[in-house]
Amino acid sequence: MLRISFVEEEFVELQKKVHFTPIQKRIMEYRLEEIERVKMADLEKVSVATIDREIKKIADKIKKVI
Repeated sequence: MLRISFVEEEFVELQKKVHFTPIQKRIMEYRLEEIERVKMADLEKVSVATIDREIKKIADKIKKVI
């Protein structure tokens, strides 16, 4: 699972380098706030599996620029 441990400034810089979809941006914000995956799924009205897939996509995008 992706562990996001960025400070706000790093998060902003990362968003400048990588195109995240709107849901991916919200998931990253949720992760910064340490919201659980089940709660994210509830907030986004999707399944936990969808949240997990989006987190994997986020991780893949981040790995490409780091």
